Amino acid sequence: MVDQIIELENKKKYVILDSKILDDVNYYFGLRLDDKEEPTNNYLFFEEIIEDNDTYLNPIDDENMKKILITAFTINYLDKVYDL
Repeated sequence: MVDQIIELENKKKYVILDSKILDDVNYYFGLRLDDKEEPTNNYLFFEEIIEDNDTYLNPIDDENMKKILITAFTINYLDKVYDL
């Protein structure tokens, strides 16, 4: 799913930059795109939900979960940049 563009119900589009599995749940880090599909300065975390063989991405609203994901995705980034 990384590098794919997704569109939410509100018609906002995001490109998925990274993914992370925590406690058997897939989480994604997305960058919002404008109407011309150019990057903006808006980011969002998503949780993958699977229902009836369909996959959905739910934006994360919980502030505590956002803090956990910031840490997890920062570690992911550092691992890739510094090849630790």
